[in-house]
Amino acid sequence: MNIFITNHCPRKCSFCFARSRIGLSTEQESADIMSRENIRRVMDFLERSEEYQLRLLGGEPTTHPEFLDIVKEAMDRNFRVQIFTNGMLKQELTDALGDLPRDRLSFLCNVSPQAKDTEEQREQVRYTLKKFNGRVQVGVTLTGPSMDYRYLIDYIEKYNLLRRIRVGIAQPIVGPTRNSHLATAKYRETGKFIVAMALECVKKDILLGFDCGLTLCMFTEEEIGILTKSADGFRGLCDPIIDVGPGLDIWHCFPLAETLNSRLDHFRTRRQILNYYKKITMPYKQLGCMAECVSCVYRKRQQCTGGCLAHAMNSLNRFPPRIAPEPPGRVGS
Repeated sequence: MNIFITNHCPRKCSFCFARSRIGLSTEQESADIMSRENIRRVMDFLERSEEYQLRLLGGEPTTHPEFLDIVKEAMDRNFRVQIFTNGMLKQELTDALGDLPRDRLSFLCNVSPQAKDTEEQREQVRYTLKKFNGRVQVGVTLTGPSMDYRYLIDYIEKYNLLRRIRVGIAQPIVGPTRNSHLATAKYRETGKFIVAMALECVKKDILLGFDCGLTLCMFTEEEIGILTKSADGFRGLCDPIIDVGPGLDIWHCFPLAETLNSRLDHFRTRRQILNYYKKITMPYKQLGCMAECVSCVYRKRQQCTGGCLAHAMNSLNRFPPRIAPEPPGRVGS
């Protein structure tokens, strides 16, 4: 479960699938931030769910005005904190976070090149990577069937980062908001590129990991075998991520942020939320992201859910409702 604590972000990534939530909040002063009271409610919810990982994201979560205090409080409550960041932290915050227990704090740093960062921003990223080194996994989002990934290997080796690269493909957003995303017609070509990248990276003992939304048909059976040995797992299933907004509204994942929204306080545990979203999104999983998905044997066996649900929802004559049906037996009803 991801905690969306601010919609402020200094980057302008063309593929951003959180764009509908981030909106035009490029100025920190006008950002929509999660209050400390609501953050504590989320922590209470996670404790009740017997889960002790707090995943903070935005926007850029480190721009929350009370970010350091949030992290310290979470650690005091025995949470492990994972920060999804672009790495553009102020130096004083980077130094302060660097003094916290290494085994309780980790970073997934998206260093995709599409935002065309300034040299000052790139220097901030380099300082962050150097400071946190082995606690950082770098990630990248593909908007096309290839890219020059050598800089990722250079980062890993220069700053002694985790020898993992998180690879995602840019997904569309459900609704009228548009972003750059990978066309399904390019999935097979992209699959070939991912396999070639995995083979090159594993030579340096670096493994690829994958975000959701990939399909089995992106790869041949031989290539799936290669990924089994040369990557950190691969699956073609789409499960609810669950993002929690500043006002404690919840949604399936960022590409679906403007549809089927519910409330955290309608549920008692994370397991209840996951089961609820699996049920209400099941009809869309019958469609898949391509026409071929309808008759695909892998989809019928539930070995693959046909890519990102956003493709299926956008293919319909009308979008699903913004507000999801109330869950049966909701808390407080």
